[in-house]
Amino acid sequence: MLPSKFCESAGFPDRWQERDLQQYLSDRLTQRGFQVQLEAPANGGRADIVTNWQGGAIAEVKKYLDRDTIYQAVGQLNLYGLNNTHKLVVMGFLTPDARAQSSALRTASMVEQNPRVQVVFVNLDEEWLPGSKVQIGFGNFSFWNLRLPQVPNFKDWRWWFNLAKTNPLILVFAIALVFITASQMKRELTACQQTNQVLNCLFSQKP
Repeated sequence: MLPSKFCESAGFPDRWQERDLQQYLSDRLTQRGFQVQLEAPANGGRADIVTNWQGGAIAEVKKYLDRDTIYQAVGQLNLYGLNNTHKLVVMGFLTPDARAQSSALRTASMVEQNPRVQVVFVNLDEEWLPGSKVQIGFGNFSFWNLRLPQVPNFKDWRWWFNLAKTNPLILVFAIALVFITASQMKRELTACQQTNQVLNCLFSQKP
């Protein structure tokens, strides 16, 4: 389906924006029973869509997908995908520029060699076309946290506290390491003091 026909069938405004497509895709996922969060905080920015579709997915939406915009979207998704295992999905219309379409399709095939990455040309995939039958999923029947984990802030004491609370064995090892280090330092300090005493005695003796 041509992007113009898609937009007309979906009821997009004449001067539609990327957010209109983003909202449309969000609504389709919701109709299928999946949970969706738009503009979710993520590493380095905000993810367009975070959903429990496919067991957990982050979607970056672009108006038109060509070689450059696919690479751009994959770069953003790789950042958003740090510290989680969500599927990374690029979504948008196949570019209407006939000269760039083959390059876009090749690029999509290439980036999809990473099993975590998926490129969806929504105007070519019947699943997303306006008026197509909605396949009901089971996302609403289980609780699912849509918040993306962030890269930990090691300077925040609360992160260390939570780490120790959830991993007590690590705390035991850390305490043992502190005691061992302190004991070693004490022995070295004692040896150093004894050496200094001997030297003081030697140099303080008069001929």
